[in-house]
Amino acid sequence: MRALSRLRAQPARPPFVRDLAEAYARGWVGVPCVFVLSTGRVGSQTLAALYALSPHAHAEHEPSPVLTYASFEAYRDRCESPHWRTLVYGARDETVLNAAARGRVYVETNNRLTYLAPALADAFPDSRFIHLHRDPLAVIRSGMARGYFVDNGWDYARIRPRLAEPDAALWPRMSQIERCAWWWARVNDEALDVMGRLPPERRLDLPAERLFGADPTTIAALFALAGLRTPPPGGVAKVLGARLNAQGRRAAPLAAADVDAAYAFAGPTAERLGYQRPISG
Repeated sequence: MRALSRLRAQPARPPFVRDLAEAYARGWVGVPCVFVLSTGRVGSQTLAALYALSPHAHAEHEPSPVLTYASFEAYRDRCESPHWRTLVYGARDETVLNAAARGRVYVETNNRLTYLAPALADAFPDSRFIHLHRDPLAVIRSGMARGYFVDNGWDYARIRPRLAEPDAALWPRMSQIERCAWWWARVNDEALDVMGRLPPERRLDLPAERLFGADPTTIAALFALAGLRTPPPGGVAKVLGARLNAQGRRAAPLAAADVDAAYAFAGPTAERLGYQRPISG
C-alpha cells in the first residue's frame, strides 16, 4: 500500500512550546499535528479513538468549532484566499498549542477539514495528513440511508459543483445516488490533490478497509506518521471492535442500474484509489 512501508514507529518527543507568542514567533515550526481528510462515513471516529490510545496524543473527532459552513465556503473559494489561513489559526491555534505544551501531538479526524487542508498545511508546517477513504458504494449507500441531498440537516453545507463548472447545470436534474456519487468523487479528488502536493513524510494514504481489518502494518504506519509508538494490540482490537458511529441499520444494497449510475460519476476516482467495480451492487 502507498506510503505504509516507508514509515517506522518512533517515540513521541514534541518540543515544549510555552505560549502562542512563541508558536507564532517560530512560525509553528516544531509543533506537530495530524489532520485527516475524508468524506466522513469511513471510520474517522474510530481513527480518533485509536490515536487516543497513545498517552502522547490528543485526539479529537469533531472539536468545536466544527467549521461546517466555513469549510464549505473554503471549498467554493478553492481555499485560495489568505483569509483561510487566518481562520484556521483562529479556530485551532490554542488547541494545537495546548497539546504541544503538554508534550502531545494534536490529531483531528473532522472530515470538514478536507476543504481547509491547503490552509492547514501552510499554517502548521510540521503537520501531517492522512487521506482516509472507503469503497465508493459503501459510502454512497450510507449517505443515501442518511438522506444526503434529500432530507439531511447538513445539506446546506454539503459540497456541490462550483458555479462555473459544467456539472453545476446538471445538478438540479441529478438523482440522489448521482449526487452522492459525485460528492464521493469530488471530496476524494480534493484530498488527492492536497496529498499530491505534500512530501512523502507528511502524508499517508489509508483505505478504511485496512483500518477496519486491523492490518498490523497499517496500524504501525498510522502511529509512525505522528511520531508515536504503536499501542498494545489488545487496545487496538478493543477500539476496532466497538464499531463507533456505525450505521444504525444496514444500508440497502444497490441494483445494477444504481451501480451504473454511481460509477458514471465515481468511476475515475475509484480507479485512482484502487477500488474495483463490482459485478453487481
